[in-house]
Amino acid sequence: MKQFSDSDCCRESVFRQLDPTALLEIEFEAEVIKAVTCLLPDYLCGVFAGRFVLDNERRSADLALIHKSLSHWFVVEVELTSHSLASHVLPQVRCLRFGEAEDDCITSLCRGFTALTRGQAESLLRYVPRFVAVVANQLDPVWDATLRALDVQLLVVSVFADLSGRRAYELDGHLHVPRESIGFAKYSAPDRSLLLPKGCGLPTGSLQIEDIFGIAAAWVSREDGKGLWITKEHGTPDLTHGCYVQVIRTFDGRISLKMSR
Repeated sequence: MKQFSDSDCCRESVFRQLDPTALLEIEFEAEVIKAVTCLLPDYLCGVFAGRFVLDNERRSADLALIHKSLSHWFVVEVELTSHSLASHVLPQVRCLRFGEAEDDCITSLCRGFTALTRGQAESLLRYVPRFVAVVANQLDPVWDATLRALDVQLLVVSVFADLSGRRAYELDGHLHVPRESIGFAKYSAPDRSLLLPKGCGLPTGSLQIEDIFGIAAAWVSREDGKGLWITKEHGTPDLTHGCYVQVIRTFDGRISLKMSR
């Protein structure tokens, strides 16, 4: 098993890896929450037992990781590699990845993340990009390859302890975010512009944006006291005055618009 020490190099400062097969799943889940809260500080981590339905089968998640900007989030399945990949893990993650979220997901998000309003929870569920990740107790290349084929990400958490029982954690893997929500913009026909809140993450200046039909065009963004205005350089957007669109950015920097209620 792995071990490490701090700079004191004394017996009491040595952390040794705990046997990854010795923890029960509920015990490992508690350690996962502590580990990702510490090692992924840009995310909020909490219990999420919302249900998803696929082919008339309902399955519940374990945890959720919500980026603090509310731009994206992960539904998390905590698993021990002693479980069957084919008969247990894959049916579970297929449902979480491709199933429809049920209404109890909103209630579960509000219960697990008390800082969220019900409106924010509903927005996360209905509009904000959602991904699925498995956190396992050991690295298994077969699991990694199989989950990748389903567009499900794999992280591994290892637990260490010193002689006093103090815990330390190792996180193997990283979260890939294919797309994120920049925010929701209201269209003003007189200004031919979309208005976004300040600090949304978009730069000022020239931008290329794909409209709701997937057609790319040049836009210009500028900031004033009201927020960030995004104006199409040539022509008029095919949008109704007062409507809302969601602004999405992909990992390669592409920006697109999506109709929103």
